[in-house]
Amino acid sequence: MAPLLVPVLAAEEGGGLSAIFEVGQSAYLWTIAIFLLALLPMWKFVFGPITRALDDRELKTREAAKAAEAAREEAKRVQAAIQEDLERARQEAARQVAEARARAEVREKEMLAAAAQHAAAERQRAQEEIGRSLAAARETLRGDAVALGIQVAEKVIEREFSDSDQARLEADLEQEMARR
Repeated sequence: MAPLLVPVLAAEEGGGLSAIFEVGQSAYLWTIAIFLLALLPMWKFVFGPITRALDDRELKTREAAKAAEAAREEAKRVQAAIQEDLERARQEAARQVAEARARAEVREKEMLAAAAQHAAAERQRAQEEIGRSLAAARETLRGDAVALGIQVAEKVIEREFSDSDQARLEADLEQEMARR
């Protein structure tokens, strides 16, 4: 009800309704008083929530920045760990290749040694076979030479030797050929 009385009272004093809009010295004081009285509720209900919202936003921004920094550090750590694992894998692969190469070289040497040994054994066997064949051929040749010599001698002397004479002559001839 009081707000309705203000225009009526102002109209009775002689200024009419236009007196409400006149600015005087007291208007400045009233403006400051109203502003100061309104400042406390505005601070509590308007500026307070805005300030808290800004503070919360700043806090969330800082936390997000810290989280981003932590994530970046974690990413760097993981990248370093991956690089270390990759380097270890490269070294392991190089080691395995070197071991495989060394095993291949050892196997190659073993195979070459086995082949050389087999070739030497084959050569030895062939030489022994040649030696046996040569000895058998010489023995056959000696026997044939002795028989031929006896036949020639029989014809020359025209008589036939007895078996004991023939055996004695063969033995003498073989001894003589063995000495040469």
